[in-house]
Amino acid sequence: MTTPLSETAATGRAAEEHPIVVGVDPRGRSTGAVVWAVDQAQRAGVGVRLVYATDGRPSADRAGEHDLGTLARRLGIGNVSQRAEVGPPVDVLLDSLEGADLLVVGCRSMPQTQRLLVGSTSRGVAAWSPVPVVVVPEAWIQPDLASAPIVVGLDPAAHQAGEHAAPDHQVLDFAFDQAARARVPLIVVSAFEPAWLQAWSPGDMEQAHAEARTVLENQLAAWRHTHPDVEVVATSVAEPAGKAITEASHVAQLTVVGRHASPALTGTLGSTARSVLHHAARPVAVVPHGRPENLQRELARARTPGERPWGPML
Repeated sequence: MTTPLSETAATGRAAEEHPIVVGVDPRGRSTGAVVWAVDQAQRAGVGVRLVYATDGRPSADRAGEHDLGTLARRLGIGNVSQRAEVGPPVDVLLDSLEGADLLVVGCRSMPQTQRLLVGSTSRGVAAWSPVPVVVVPEAWIQPDLASAPIVVGLDPAAHQAGEHAAPDHQVLDFAFDQAARARVPLIVVSAFEPAWLQAWSPGDMEQAHAEARTVLENQLAAWRHTHPDVEVVATSVAEPAGKAITEASHVAQLTVVGRHASPALTGTLGSTARSVLHHAARPVAVVPHGRPENLQRELARARTPGERPWGPML
């Protein structure tokens, strides 16, 4: 069931066909997500679609809904639509992605000791969405970070394993595109964990680092060629990926990580993405591997009648 709230006329075909969907909470926890989405929409020349999940009962928070739409327009976006849909938030947001290439959601600011104890809409959509999801912390402020770099985490093991592993093509496409639009450097972090015996040998570790750097440069070669204007800082580190990417995220305006490609793992974020989302104080983009149409089919198969495979996620 959909209740249209307000809508402005389209300013262009691209804005009509590829809006950025923003999951909003009328209680005021989505301002950062709206501001981030508007900034992105301005760079991409598209519109913004604000989506509210309701329980169908009259709400006293309509003023908050109106304020977020007004905020988006005051920030310079003419094509803003708003709608409220009845249903659980994860279901509503996944159902609202028709024609969209990006979903933006906010997340509450809370102590890290509590984050793993709370079921999260943001983690739910990040695990299941067929399009990239950007999770924006409640307290995020873009002007302070406009010139900060973008960080992307890669999986060197996947590249070495070949096409049957989870390739990072979609992740790199997204990260390079974001860096090019923002005109900021791109920091590429490739983390590997050496074997126990290897770690005790300085010679073996030096060789492992050299091999990892070679793999990383091979991964990046095509994107360096197609994006010559993007300054790339490539680094390979011998530590867990979640730790390495989280540390790099402290200097980033956006951190980009991938999601599993295997159909058997659809709906699973993976340890690296979970770790980065758990610790991040700045926006994080979770990019699914695979074609959107295939991911949409996998999502439809998982959503059998009466089941919600997401629910509270730890």
